[in-house]
Amino acid sequence: MRRFLFVLMLVVFFGAAAGPVSAAEETVKLKMADYFPIGHLGHKTALRFIDRIVELSQGKIQVDYYPAQQLGKAQDLLRMCSMGAADIAGVAPSLFAGQVPMNTVIVLPFWTTATEGTRIYTRLMETSPELLQEFLRYGVRPIVTVTTSQYDVGTVNKPVRSPEDLKGLRLKSSGGIFVKIAKRYGITPINIPGPELYEATRRGIVDGNILSYGSVEGYHLNEVEKFHTLGLKMGGFPSTYQINEKVWQKLSQAHRDVILQAAKEGADWFAKTWDDQQKALSDQFEAQGMTIYRIRPEDRKKWFTPLSGIEAEWMEKLEKRGLPAKKVFADFKKLSLEIAGE
Repeated sequence: MRRFLFVLMLVVFFGAAAGPVSAAEETVKLKMADYFPIGHLGHKTALRFIDRIVELSQGKIQVDYYPAQQLGKAQDLLRMCSMGAADIAGVAPSLFAGQVPMNTVIVLPFWTTATEGTRIYTRLMETSPELLQEFLRYGVRPIVTVTTSQYDVGTVNKPVRSPEDLKGLRLKSSGGIFVKIAKRYGITPINIPGPELYEATRRGIVDGNILSYGSVEGYHLNEVEKFHTLGLKMGGFPSTYQINEKVWQKLSQAHRDVILQAAKEGADWFAKTWDDQQKALSDQFEAQGMTIYRIRPEDRKKWFTPLSGIEAEWMEKLEKRGLPAKKVFADFKKLSLEIAGE
């Protein structure tokens, strides 16, 4: 009897240690697509996310991965995931401002770091049903929600040392609220797909780009940009991974738990790594010859004055469409004060 109990305890212990997915679970194969170029931190995060899914599921969930728009353009991925052409897809809300406008609230400059933005967006998705419903309406469900840090400005020929230096510059912008922020500084915003940024910058189609340092490296723009700011709030870029809702509903609870755990770990790693590399990359680029203008604390009021009231502009436009923008912004601002102290 004692031997039986000992063996039983071993089975229970090693079964629990192995992970949440039992050997009886069926093997699931998922197709995942996104828009991050190979080598970008988003791409590295996706690889970690997938590896962790396989590890936690003990190989019971397999993921075929198509990065760098291999399966479809960034602007097509929401539709592709909705239709089932991809089971999981990287969807950037600011590229779909017409379809998921409430989710663009996270772009507003009420926080600074990727860690702050990611925590705010994740909590907002959990507590403000309006954001989730926007995606569910298209038959997809967010499983990962992250943001970059707030964007800065990089240029090829003209240094930017004051808000006045931004006037008239043709800069790559990500659309939606990013455009409104850029125009408040007198910038001419230009929408260019990520894979075309390097050539557009090199050939002078744009004077520079509104991005943060991780994307500058990811798109190799440090090879052509000669000047960069550090410390602006030109909007923070949110990214999500969406899973087809029908696929999600067919998964066992154990498989769902695996995906959500891998998603949380991936989001936390992305945000921390993005923040860590901001200073490291600015120092690296400076050592390579780029001129970095770091905004001084005493000058922040001057730099951020053009952004005053940007939230009212965001709310007014959406309220006219009958959307509860004031309620969502209040939720967002409360979380921003709690997490970022802004």
